[in-house]
Amino acid sequence: MMGVAHALLTGFGRRAILYGAIALAVIVALWVAVRQGRQAAAANFAIRRADARLRSMQTSKDIRHDVQNSDRADLERRAHRWMRD
Repeated sequence: MMGVAHALLTGFGRRAILYGAIALAVIVALWVAVRQGRQAAAANFAIRRADARLRSMQTSKDIRHDVQNSDRADLERRAHRWMRD
C-alpha cells in the first residue's frame, strides 16, 4: 500500500516540477517581451522628441530670419494681423 502511495506521489512531484518549469518559462518569456517593448517605446519616444526639438529650432530660426529681413511696414501688418487673430 505504501509503495503505491509513494509511486503516485513521486509521479505527482515530477509532473508538478514539469508544469512549474513550463509556467516559469512562459512567465520569463512574457517578462522579456514586455521589457523589450518598453525599451523600444522609450527609444522611439526619444527619437520623436529629438525630431520635434529640431523642427522647433528650425522654425524659430526661420521666423527670426524673416523678422530681421522684413521692412517696418511688413512687421506692422503682421503685428496687426496677429493681434486681430
